[in-house]
Amino acid sequence: MSGVMSYGALATKIRGMKSHLLKEKDFENLAQMENISQAIAYLEQIPSYRIVLEKQDAAKLHRSELERLVVGTLYYDFTKLYRFCDKKQKKLLELYFGKFEISVIKRALRRIFNHGDRTGESRELRGFFQKLSNIHMEELSQAGTISELLEALRDTRYKKVLLRLDYGREITLFDYEMTLDLYYFSELWKQKDKILRGAELEMLTRTFGSQIDLLNLTWISRAKRYYQLPTTSVFALVIPVTYHLRDEEIQAMATASDEKELEEILARTYYGRHFEEVAVGELEKLNRQLLNRIYGEERRKNPYSLAVVTSYLHDKEEEIDKLTTVLEGVRYGLEPRETLAYIRG
Repeated sequence: MSGVMSYGALATKIRGMKSHLLKEKDFENLAQMENISQAIAYLEQIPSYRIVLEKQDAAKLHRSELERLVVGTLYYDFTKLYRFCDKKQKKLLELYFGKFEISVIKRALRRIFNHGDRTGESRELRGFFQKLSNIHMEELSQAGTISELLEALRDTRYKKVLLRLDYGREITLFDYEMTLDLYYFSELWKQKDKILRGAELEMLTRTFGSQIDLLNLTWISRAKRYYQLPTTSVFALVIPVTYHLRDEEIQAMATASDEKELEEILARTYYGRHFEEVAVGELEKLNRQLLNRIYGEERRKNPYSLAVVTSYLHDKEEEIDKLTTVLEGVRYGLEPRETLAYIRG
């Protein structure tokens, strides 16, 4: 009963928002568009995308700007949910919000390393961020050097995190991004125990624990397969959290001599035993499938709990990933069937 009292209005709000998520038929229709202008015109008919696209000139919209606008719909939805939350619920969303902050910082880092455009987030999105973040968004959008980026982060925890890197050697974009990811997931795992209790803590422990395990497996396999990194460098990529994985399994994978040994170790883990035909090259696919299943199960089992919030945000992120892929397929003139295969794989 307490769950209904605490989450009734929020659950009703989310049901309405969920009805505006893109359906499978929308992706099929979008994949058949002849150009990006047609795709944008289609999206403008959908309320959640109209709000960011209706004032844009589709013919002049650059690829990176379109991507930022699409991602912006997630931020708008987050704002709607945040307004409906009570004090405890807002604490969790503020923790979740760190994921958005890190995404914005990563985009700024990519602009610096790749010498891309300096437009940054739109004015509307910067205004949204400023309500919940201490990042100086205007300065971040104009940052052309790491020093300028760090100055824009001066009132945040992220400046201290990035300053931990060894500036006595050459630091790559990969180093910066991994440092931010490791910090976010480690902090998320630690703070959840301070914010939640009982069934809600158990739910998020299962959700985030599985996600962290699969990210560690994915990052280790990439490091071993594609970059041939030394063992010490592989260990540096590992989030210092385990759920179903054991420390000795992570160590064994990090020190595996070849892909065959990596596959054998993976097969003996919890994920190898519980999921058929789990292969090193299929970990990202497994990650998506498992998280979709967990979020769906938790939402059905606990319809009046934080599960209804976290599962909606997960669904919205999935939608944005699929939409970005479909828009890229349209941009490059791929056959609809080929484009749709990427989002269904």
